[in-house]
Amino acid sequence: MNVFIVPSWYPSASNPSYGIFIREQIGMMARLRSSWKIGVSTWGQGDHDKLLWVRDHVKNISKLSKHANDQAGVFENGFTEYYQPALSWTKKFRKGNLREIIRCNELNYQAHVLASGKPDVLMVQAAYPGVLIGAYLSEKYKVPVHLHVRLGGAMFEQMLSELGSLKKELLSALGKCDLVTATSDFHVSEIQKWVPHAQTLHNPVDTDFFALSKTCDDYFLSIGRLEPEKGFDMLLDAIKNLPDVNLKIAGSGSQSDELTKRIIREDLSNRVELAGERSREEVRNLMQECQFLVLPSKYETFGNVLLETMACGKPVVATACGGPQEIVSGKTGILTEVGVKSLEEGIVRMTKMHQDYDPVEIRDHVEKEFSPVKWMDWLEGMFRSIV
Repeated sequence: MNVFIVPSWYPSASNPSYGIFIREQIGMMARLRSSWKIGVSTWGQGDHDKLLWVRDHVKNISKLSKHANDQAGVFENGFTEYYQPALSWTKKFRKGNLREIIRCNELNYQAHVLASGKPDVLMVQAAYPGVLIGAYLSEKYKVPVHLHVRLGGAMFEQMLSELGSLKKELLSALGKCDLVTATSDFHVSEIQKWVPHAQTLHNPVDTDFFALSKTCDDYFLSIGRLEPEKGFDMLLDAIKNLPDVNLKIAGSGSQSDELTKRIIREDLSNRVELAGERSREEVRNLMQECQFLVLPSKYETFGNVLLETMACGKPVVATACGGPQEIVSGKTGILTEVGVKSLEEGIVRMTKMHQDYDPVEIRDHVEKEFSPVKWMDWLEGMFRSIV
């Protein structure tokens, strides 16, 4: 099988965590299907140095200077990454440089064909702008295209409303996809308004990297982007009246300063630590050392951190906010309603009983239902259905 992948989100030197899970999944694909030819198209998506801001002319000049000296390249990481640098800016002006971004992806595609032959499948990870690129390449070069959607229904709707003149083009491109998948049954139900033929393809967890651990420190853990939908304000409300618990929160985002001030103002500093952005290795270590993980989200299409923590043998507490219902069972953790009181009750229960969970049984559940092997078998079957 020959697969050419266009990821809308992908890590870069200036933004190493952007789309890191997409790169990890491509790595799993390469390991599990070593005979496959896998090419990945990159153009600087997520790279802060490639994003021009209308009112930031001084930095824009510096970015333009760097871009002029940037060189295309090919990199081997168990799979082949093709790089053609492109700038991006507001969608209101020349569609955010979409024409140039498509041109750079076409150059990457042509380089892949020269090196490895014509792909059997184009795989697009995350809808914008990848599906526009994928639809263009698919139509021109007669290759079927698979789109894996990452945004949930409300965020998808918001994205469409912000696209302006590109909205019709995006909806047209969605209709040209031979296969569309989303991360959970809940996620599929949310996007069927735009893609009624979408199917579920659960995310896998790298069970080699997230290894079983029976170590147990004196804290529980929460991980995620520090954004309103992730519910960290609700989590702080839930533990205010729980003086005997210690919490570490790993992640960064727009609410970082607000949460820091609140922790100080409410005298929680002695038992709540904002650990900031962490490397994947550091995140794994926190998972392996914690008592349990809490996911306080108000909305989730899936919940990767739940699986990663469970692969380490640790139980979880999660709000029933969409995707977590397809991950958490009585043998692996506690589901609560979305709300401060319910979340508080779940944390209290887990604090008292986390040692009663069997780490091996929790990990076995992950390996049975969400292993890379199972995911890869499903993905290959889907690819072959459209080739």
